Amino acid sequence: MRPAQIEAIRMEAPIAYVPWGALEWHCHHAPIGLDSTKAEGICLALAEETGGVVLPAIPMGVNTIKPFKGFPHSIDISEQLAAKVAEEFCVQLADEGFRVVILFTGHYPPEQIRALQTGVDRASAAAPNTHFEVWSDLKFLGDAYKADHAGATETSFQMHFVPGSVDTKVLPDRPLTLDGDGVMGEDPRQASAERGAEQLRVVLKNAVKRMDEILKEGGSAT
Repeated sequence: MRPAQIEAIRMEAPIAYVPWGALEWHCHHAPIGLDSTKAEGICLALAEETGGVVLPAIPMGVNTIKPFKGFPHSIDISEQLAAKVAEEFCVQLADEGFRVVILFTGHYPPEQIRALQTGVDRASAAAPNTHFEVWSDLKFLGDAYKADHAGATETSFQMHFVPGSVDTKVLPDRPLTLDGDGVMGEDPRQASAERGAEQLRVVLKNAVKRMDEILKEGGSAT
């Protein structure tokens, strides 16, 4: 976006969405940037509903499948580094005049959430007039769909946001496992773009409700 576009949006809705993802193995059928694609796609859809600016996705995953199971094509980031980057993004966005900053992560093991929350807590102390929160698709899917890794839920999001980027034909003709394939949850062969669109509707309904609550509270840190 050009500076004038950012300013116009900020004046109307001083909300900044920061998609947060990872570079991580998602089996043979899905791109390694799935978490970033998912987070950015959801944030863009949210901004259509609430207003606000969407930043480019930050691919910094803490506790990826790389140290956990040894799969390749994954970049693992320390909690300390992720927390510091989160803090600096939040503080500088507050300096730019944004009054609500959402770190929306598509990668959400406890260590990732903890790192981002640490950054948010530090930013809240430094910029008390801005409201910061950490969100994830898991937070807003509720009981409608189960969280997974490279399973039907994540794969459906990928198929919805980037048609043609998933190839389930390359999967072996057997049940998939976390140890052997890096898949956790429902078989990704059950995924579809239509399901991804429905998952997005669920997330939007719940996330927009939360944003409305924040704005009614004044959009300042509590």
